[in-house]
Amino acid sequence: MRMETTKSFLLIILIGVSLLLTFGLWTYQPSEGDASLGDEDTVTGDLGGTEETIKTIVEPQSLVFHSQGEHYGFPSPQLEREFYEEVQRWKMSNFREKQNISGLDPEMEMEFSDALPMTLANILFNLDQPAENLPNWSFNRVLIDYEENSSLLEVTFVSVDQQRQASAVINDASSFELFQSKLIDKEDLIQYIHLSEGAGNVYFPSEVDDMNNYSLSIVPLNEQMLVNSLFRDPTMVSRSLTPLGQPYFSDAVRELKVVDNGRAISFINPNSAEGIPAQRHELLQSSMDSISDHGGWTDDYKLLSIDRRAGIVRYQMFYADYPLFDSGLTRIEQEFKNGTLVGYQRPLFRVTSEIAPDPEPANLDTGEEILTYLRNDKEISLENIEAIRLGYQLTYNDDENANFLSLEAKWYMNYKGSWKPVREENKDAMESN
Repeated sequence: MRMETTKSFLLIILIGVSLLLTFGLWTYQPSEGDASLGDEDTVTGDLGGTEETIKTIVEPQSLVFHSQGEHYGFPSPQLEREFYEEVQRWKMSNFREKQNISGLDPEMEMEFSDALPMTLANILFNLDQPAENLPNWSFNRVLIDYEENSSLLEVTFVSVDQQRQASAVINDASSFELFQSKLIDKEDLIQYIHLSEGAGNVYFPSEVDDMNNYSLSIVPLNEQMLVNSLFRDPTMVSRSLTPLGQPYFSDAVRELKVVDNGRAISFINPNSAEGIPAQRHELLQSSMDSISDHGGWTDDYKLLSIDRRAGIVRYQMFYADYPLFDSGLTRIEQEFKNGTLVGYQRPLFRVTSEIAPDPEPANLDTGEEILTYLRNDKEISLENIEAIRLGYQLTYNDDENANFLSLEAKWYMNYKGSWKPVREENKDAMESN
């Protein structure tokens, strides 16, 4: 009797435990920390970059003054940026489109790397005009002229095809005096060279500011953060290795590959649906929001181009206010289709600090020497040169203990739409590009 009672008691206990386990399974909700792709901190998908806005990410690629047939500019990009930021604060009023297109002979001109919609004008500048009242064409040059008798500055936005213009007025004594000091007294300016044979307005400094070559320490970015941000449901993403041993992530639709020996990523989200291309302003804002959502502004980047038809936005990496050049490691590129991110390429590292306390001074040609070289090199067609500027060639170094970047200062030219070192060894490759 006692044995049967004991058995019955044990059976009741086992049934109770079973019911408790069943109830636990039914009511269990996995937390984010239980996801297969990481703990609660990694699910946020934040690369730790800074906040950027259209006003900080869009800057002119050149800023030049003209006086009595001569051309002047700032000796360093730092001084140029400071002056541009000052111009951005000047209040511009009395905005109007010009019906009679006059000749363009400005005292100062800013040129941007690509066409910008006029709807950005009141974001980039202190323009007293709502966006809905701005014209729907795009500009790539901003001109400033001064009227000495009235102490006014006139700002002109020039369309890409130079067939349309819009103007505004700056009526401020301090702004007028600062502009006049640059134009008349050449305050903080040096002489610039005009490559008259080039395609468009090609200006570059006759002298070279003290530039250094740098060695920069870097840290890798966690590709898992990008997985958490770019995939709809990170818990459904599988991780594998490519034949080269590089990580590959996929949810059977989207894929993210770590490429270039772990130095960059390539994300693809197939979307075959066709639609009307987004406006330039919308495309740029969507791209910037997408990058900001996962803290992607990990270094200093500036807008390079907006390809509205292809839905592609590109950004160039900068250091010490100079652009960095390299195939694949100095640009962020995003592609959108119908408002959806379908392609994304970017470096998978960020700069932390300079390695050497005293950087090595760069030994560069003067602008005059560059002009002579270009005109004497028979393999270079001057009419194919769209711009000339100073920059850095980036080299990614693999070290036993740590990886680092080498930046070598060089003269660069935009040749047939691609940036190349002026003194490039393989000229045949340059001509065929």
